[in-house]
Parts: sequence; structure tokens; C-alpha cells
Amino acid sequence: MEFSRILSRYDYADIRVETGRESGISIKDDETKVSSGFFSGMSARVLKNGAWGFASSNLGDKPEELLKKAERLAAVEKSTVSVAAAKPEKRKIKESFSITDPAEQASELLDAKKSMKGRHVFSHLISCSDSQVKSEFYSSEGAEIVQECSYSYLSCMAVAKSGGVMQRGFETAASRKGFAGLGMHEAMKSAAEKADMLVHAKSPPKGKFTVVLDPEMTGVFAHEAVGHASEADSIITRESVFSGKLDFPVADELVNIVDDPTMPYFGHYAYDDEGVPAGRTELITNGVLRAYLNSRETAQETGMQPNGHGRSENYSFVPIVRMSNTFFLPGRDSRDDVFNVHEGVYLKGMQGGSVDTFSGGFMFKAELAYLLKRGEEKELLRDVTITGNILEVLKNVKAVGKDFSTSPGICGKLGQGVPVEDGGPHIRVENMTIG
Repeated sequence: MEFSRILSRYDYADIRVETGRESGISIKDDETKVSSGFFSGMSARVLKNGAWGFASSNLGDKPEELLKKAERLAAVEKSTVSVAAAKPEKRKIKESFSITDPAEQASELLDAKKSMKGRHVFSHLISCSDSQVKSEFYSSEGAEIVQECSYSYLSCMAVAKSGGVMQRGFETAASRKGFAGLGMHEAMKSAAEKADMLVHAKSPPKGKFTVVLDPEMTGVFAHEAVGHASEADSIITRESVFSGKLDFPVADELVNIVDDPTMPYFGHYAYDDEGVPAGRTELITNGVLRAYLNSRETAQETGMQPNGHGRSENYSFVPIVRMSNTFFLPGRDSRDDVFNVHEGVYLKGMQGGSVDTFSGGFMFKAELAYLLKRGEEKELLRDVTITGNILEVLKNVKAVGKDFSTSPGICGKLGQGVPVEDGGPHIRVENMTIG
């Protein structure tokens, strides 16, 4: 469909079209549910007199009608919005991926479920989503971006019980190559092993300790504590601990954290949902805060360049500032250097938590933890939570390993979920509160 003619009547407007197929499978113990289908929809966004109007439909509305609806909505708003300049591009990008029938997916998941065995495991919960989507973006500035890609995501949980103790083990897996690329057996086996181990673990000590974070926990900190605090919408509203700190030291000089949608991880994309090319953003370099994540709107307000971080869950949502692949860069320390702890705690994996980007306070619960004595792992611990302040922890990083790995996830913000990945090396942090 030719959109340039109808879009040319607006100072700024864009149209997004999405079509594709999706499936969802859930397995709870012996109960299996499968859903699948095709989807299509369109949205229009109009910027008029400093205000946005947005309309979407999956009922086959004509683009002219959606644009008029969006224009009417913009007319009743009172605002002073403008967008930073972005060069309009015309590109077609088709990623390589395979398609697997949902019935075959269910069969393979049920077979992989046999891996979720453990002496004390008595319950399982498996959830898998698979989608292939063609996204089109057109703007009044002349942008024409077409991207075809695939997302497959698996989460599994095993529940174990021994005596009066009940524990859960979690694992996730993701693929951008199609369902066949998921490491199902490994993920399910790992979830069961964790649950089985944790029922025999000890309660943690309380107080301040030197801790070692594994790559998953390092990645969680990079994403939850640093990434969200670096999103420019929270900077503008002064709801971030990083407000007013651009180009100032906020961490030890060992700390380097980036967000990079160009990397081939689960959060990869070539263009964001405003047609802006994806690019690597160095958030913290040698301890200094160097950048924020921006949409075109927040870039204009902060006086920066758009850096490709305007994302939406799908066509029916407006783009907002979001992360992609966020990670702590490797350092120069060997594993022995990182684990050079007389007495401390080693934290592995993430089971939940929360962050207040305004105050900088956070709480994370590790999936597994071990007492460390003279650099060696000793007793296994369960239900270990760490609390602290973002800026204090960043300044207490004392060793950064040479290793590196990442973990996929779905990040939620303002009711929208988008694919992301985070990670990093093992790092050592002093004076962390455990309790």
C-alpha cells in the first residue's frame, strides 16, 4: 500500500502495520494448553500543535481513517511536544528463521519435560511463546522500514518439597531463529536441579558482606538498576537517580555498561518503532555517566540525538523509551581475582526484585547463593536477598572478570513487554547488605 500521499498532508505523522502468526503453549503438570493464530493490525500517530494523537485497529480500518482519528485526538490535547530530527531511511530487513507447527511444538515440549526430574520435584510449569512478525513503518518524512523477524521464548519452573521446605527452580531460553533454536532440554533440566538443591540449602546470614555476582546477576543489575535509571523519560521527569549527573562520575572506574540493540541477542533490532537506526549507546564509561536512552521526543527535550530506543510491544501501543540488550562489559580480572574474598557470598541467578529509580534503592532475590570462604564456595544458601542503593553499589565494584555471558527476558514498563537480554562478567562488590 502506498502511504506517502496520505502522510504528506501532515507536519509529522507515522503509520505502523504488523502482520504475522503466533502460538502459545502452557504445560502445568499433566495439563497442556495450546493456542495459535494469525494477527494483523495498524496504528497511526499524528503530532499536531505540540500534541500527540494515536489510534490503532485490527479490524481493517483504512489508514486515512486512523490518521483522522489520531488527528482529532491530538486536537483535544494540550502539550508542547516536538521531535528531534532523524534521517528518513528506506530499508527491508528479513532475518533468517524457521517455522514449527504448534502441535509439533507441544509434542517436543512434552518430550523435553521428561528432563524435569528430581528426587524432591513434584510440580512443573512450562510456558512457551513463538511468533513471526512483519513490521512496517512509514512516516510523513519519507521513512519506509520493513522488518521480518521471529521470537521464541521459554520459561520453566520446577517445584520441590522436602520436609517442611518448598523451593522453586527457574530457567529461561530464547531464540531469534525459530522454535527449533530453543535449548529446551537443558533449560528444563536446570530448573529441576535448582529446585532439588534448594530444599537442602541453609538460610543466609544477615549483614554487610563482600559479594560476587555471577553474569546473570550482573546483567540484572545492569538492566534493572542502571538501564531503567538511564531511560530519558525518567530523566526528564526527574524520577531517576541519574538526573543531572550526565558526564559526572557515578561509579568506580572499573564500571562500563552499554545498551546495544545491534548485538545478535534476544533484544536485537535494526530500527526502532520510530524508524530510527539502532545503535550502541555507552551508558557508563570508566565510571562516568555518558548517555541516556532516547526516543525522538525525549532526544529533543534533552538536547541529544535519537539513539534508536523508541520501542513498543506491538502496533497497538505507542513507542516509549526502552532498553534492548544491556550489559556490563568484561574487565581484566581473572576468576581467582574476582573470588579473592576472605568471607562473603556468591550470588547466582535472579528470582525477582524491585528498583526505585528515583531514590536509587533496590532489592533483588538471588536464585542460588553460596557462602564464600577464602575464595571457595561452601554451604548452599536459599532465599538470599540483597538490598542497597544504585550509586553506592556502582562505587563499590572492586573487581570485574574477563568472562561474559547473557540471559534473555521480557521487560515490562507501562503495561508493555518487549524482548531484551542482559548480562556481563562475574564482578565483586563490597559492603552489600544481605538479609
